[in-house]
Amino acid sequence: MKNLKRNLCSSHVWIYLLFAPVLFSCSSRTWIVPPEYIGQWETSKEKITVRTKFKNEPSRFFPDSAYVKIYIKEDKTVNGNIGLAEFINARLKKNPTLPWETGVEYIIECGSIGKIFDNDPLEQKEVEIWFAPINSDGNSNSELRYTQGSALFPMARLRFMKVKK
Repeated sequence: MKNLKRNLCSSHVWIYLLFAPVLFSCSSRTWIVPPEYIGQWETSKEKITVRTKFKNEPSRFFPDSAYVKIYIKEDKTVNGNIGLAEFINARLKKNPTLPWETGVEYIIECGSIGKIFDNDPLEQKEVEIWFAPINSDGNSNSELRYTQGSALFPMARLRFMKVKK
């Protein structure tokens, strides 16, 4: 017990604890996009559900189908379309949690996009693509998420296939 107290009181332990987040955040900025992820990815026509929730009303759901196309670039940006909505220079981030536990390798922060399909009731919505690790078939079984404010509503399961040139 004395050794434990002495170790906890040691200035080396506290210095490490204080600087560990700084060291970790610096190392996470230097990652590179693996070559197998760079390029164009597409889905077949997928069911996408847009949810609306206004103050005192219950949630309403508007399902339809759309294609999703993205182009992941080496500089950690992504351009693409989710149905009718286009996004440019979306940010590609490494998943801060454990990908092998969550099933999410990267998060594509698409930002605010427009209508996904004609009967989409929302003119603007913030979304992310939770891009899963590439499986043995060369595909990524990912998700589209509505992320407006504090919401994290699943909108669609997306099976991305890499476009071969």
